[in-house]
Amino acid sequence: MFKLESSAPYARNASTIDQDLVDWGDQPGCRRGTSKSRGRVLHKDPEVPVEMGLWRCTPGEWPLEIPHDELCHFTAGRAIYTSDQGESIEVGPDTVVHFKAGWKGEAVVSETIYVAYMLCPGGPDATTPVLRDSRTAPARAEWGEIPTMLEGSSHTRGILLTRQPDGRAESGIWICTPGRWQCHVTSDEYCHFLSGHCTYEHESGEIIEIEPDTLSFFPQGWKGVCTVHEEIRKIYMIR
Repeated sequence: MFKLESSAPYARNASTIDQDLVDWGDQPGCRRGTSKSRGRVLHKDPEVPVEMGLWRCTPGEWPLEIPHDELCHFTAGRAIYTSDQGESIEVGPDTVVHFKAGWKGEAVVSETIYVAYMLCPGGPDATTPVLRDSRTAPARAEWGEIPTMLEGSSHTRGILLTRQPDGRAESGIWICTPGRWQCHVTSDEYCHFLSGHCTYEHESGEIIEIEPDTLSFFPQGWKGVCTVHEEIRKIYMIR
């Protein structure tokens, strides 16, 4: 189910949803096979290169050039991405890849891939950050208590996958324990909730119930209250 008119557009069952997707046609430049794409955009900024959504692509091989940072959570399928510099990235279910701006090479999809993605301005890097088993990978850092608590004491921890020196294009895993707190989103954020249950109440009164496998986009300036009922784990990207 898509809820695009929400203050934080979201999709439920993001890893498996196959309804209401848009036919995006053949993958350009196929060297082998006839890869066809479908998907749905949850958010696209008309002024800056920020986009988030779902993408499905059938088997094939094609050249690929990524002009901006792009975070991809592969929830199904198999593919190998090989850069012009010889870097090889094999992806399967529950693989997170943060392609850095300027990545160039080829993609070989052997089994239809299901991807939740976000792209935004970033910068180049010599290697491509990859995280496998994102649903179970142990936290690598303790990030402390939420500073705007209203009830309880929500503590956070997680994995920092990558971040630009100026703080842009940050991605990783974020885990938060139960509690209720004021939420003010200071930068556009992609959130793919993998487990747990929480409720976001926008300052307008809109209620957004977050369940496992909810993909959502929280725009800069979003304000409200978050109540974590059961410890949540999410993949995130902050632009």
